[in-house]
Amino acid sequence: MKLARALAAIDVFLVACFKWLCVVLFVVLTLIITANIFVRYVPVMSLHWLDEIVELSFAWMVFFGSAAVWILKGHFSAGDWISKLIKNPKWIAFYRLVVDCISFAFIAIFFRYSVQLVARSSEVTAVFEFPKKIIYACMPISAGVMLLYSLRFIVEGIVRMIKPMRDEEKTAA
Repeated sequence: MKLARALAAIDVFLVACFKWLCVVLFVVLTLIITANIFVRYVPVMSLHWLDEIVELSFAWMVFFGSAAVWILKGHFSAGDWISKLIKNPKWIAFYRLVVDCISFAFIAIFFRYSVQLVARSSEVTAVFEFPKKIIYACMPISAGVMLLYSLRFIVEGIVRMIKPMRDEEKTAA
């Protein structure tokens, strides 16, 4: 039970960090875009650096936000109607395990190629001249988090196959 509490605390911490990061980045995007609109009509200064900050903010918001949603299992699932058609709890667990394994494979491929992208990137941005690796780093980091949680979901799926939850336990959890 200590392990379950520790994992739950890690979940809460990671999700809180990702959520706050996404909120801050969204506010930054909103302020920059609002300033850009204002400067178009009242040309008091040049915002030639705008694209670099927008690119970084948007990429980090999307990838770290997707990691937060992955942790919470809040991602969109078009195939959830299938599990409602299956009556046997072990088959439901098997179906969900297959979905988790396919997701794991996709994320592993994404992780591999995003690590390669960061490693090969040597560009710098035009105005601030910071490495593009900083912008791209959100991809392998979020994919790594999603891989770890996918492994956890797979282990939980195997446990569900061995010992499926009864309806009373599902409502209590």
